[in-house]
Amino acid sequence: MSFFTLACAFHDTPRLLERTLPRAIETLTRPTRHDFEVILVAERSTPEVARDLIPRLDDYGVDELRFRRTSRNAFSGAPSNNFHGHHFTTTSPYLITFTDDTFMHKTDPDFDVLDAVATVFERHPEVVMVSKVDDHEEWDWPLFDVGPDVEIGVRSVNRVVDQFIAYDTARFAPVARRFGGFERDIFVAQKGFEYQWENLASHVGTSGGRRIAYPEGWPLRVRHSDLRTVPGSMHGTQDEDVKLACFERLLASAGTTKH
Repeated sequence: MSFFTLACAFHDTPRLLERTLPRAIETLTRPTRHDFEVILVAERSTPEVARDLIPRLDDYGVDELRFRRTSRNAFSGAPSNNFHGHHFTTTSPYLITFTDDTFMHKTDPDFDVLDAVATVFERHPEVVMVSKVDDHEEWDWPLFDVGPDVEIGVRSVNRVVDQFIAYDTARFAPVARRFGGFERDIFVAQKGFEYQWENLASHVGTSGGRRIAYPEGWPLRVRHSDLRTVPGSMHGTQDEDVKLACFERLLASAGTTKH
């Protein structure tokens, strides 16, 4: 039996969080034979928004709330880099990060997601991360295979997407540190050149004989509950009403469509 830290990134969409977070926790942990903790990271939230979360933590199933102001000591590049860089402090063997606009659904309610993640890491010492987002075709950076499958139903791929990343922390953190992942000025967001946490993590997972596992065959659907501003863009609408509408469509379709 292993211990997992589940960390959800949150900014300023409390109505969406009320729908997505309990569902994500249930999908990941019911059932499971592993121990886990749930951390909600209020990153770039206003003090008022963070304060209003406190009475809801028990309802959500959250063990710890982290609130960090970013007026000082912020990471460069995309705002989401603050969530990854500042809060990668877990001592748990396994860390799963996801976002407040991540929709999860299991087609087999008895499937133990945490056990499946742990099993991949235990069987394959070269696997550093497990990542899955089913609507990856929307993204500007294509997902493709890198070498043979890790095992049946689990591809070896070129990138991670921050809607769902599971880390073997002992394998990932030392390399990420060596690559500058915890230096606040390492990330770049410029027209024609992007280097964000997803880029760095993908670099860690595809160099030096390391691999990223993409469990395409698992009975787990993970989708981004938002729409692209334009087809092929890396940017979502960031509109809570749009995200809620996507969530409702995903819920009604068992995670098959948000349109």
